[in-house]
Amino acid sequence: MSRPRALPLTGAARERLAHMAELRDIDSPAAAARAGAEYAGERWLAPDLLGVRPWLPPDTSPREVPGAVLRAEWTGFLALLGEYGPWVYAADVRALQVLSGAYAALVRAAQAAPEAVALAAARQGLADAAHHTLLVRLEATPYRRPPRCAPGPFSLADLERTFWSLAAEQAERQRAAWQARRNP
Repeated sequence: MSRPRALPLTGAARERLAHMAELRDIDSPAAAARAGAEYAGERWLAPDLLGVRPWLPPDTSPREVPGAVLRAEWTGFLALLGEYGPWVYAADVRALQVLSGAYAALVRAAQAAPEAVALAAARQGLADAAHHTLLVRLEATPYRRPPRCAPGPFSLADLERTFWSLAAEQAERQRAAWQARRNP
């Protein structure tokens, strides 16, 4: 796990913690290839997208991930939710809003939590699954705000689990819908 507050957080970055930082419309193989080339160096792109898509080979390179998702699920939006948030692929704007809302809820709760609570929840997330790193990423920055009420470690872990479950459910629905259209 990264050392708490090891990464800098500018004022502008703080404002983008729970807001979409990147968005690409993946409407063709060429768009997927461009996004793959542009984001190939993004540390979390492949782990985030592959972590909720067990049907894709886990060793798919970041450059190839957008194309692999497109082939499995068809067109959608590739987005980075937050400055240090998750990469997601959503079928439509509504699906993207659902994921964005779930991530924003996690960020808001974590900002108000004591460090020990957030670190415990981050450890719990990693114990759940290797790609459950949202709290780890937040803890690597000085993102915390003065607490209003402190959620328990399991409520933060539950919020992260909820986010990843939503992402996995959306991906599976989109994959199933695309397969049904291709193989009537």
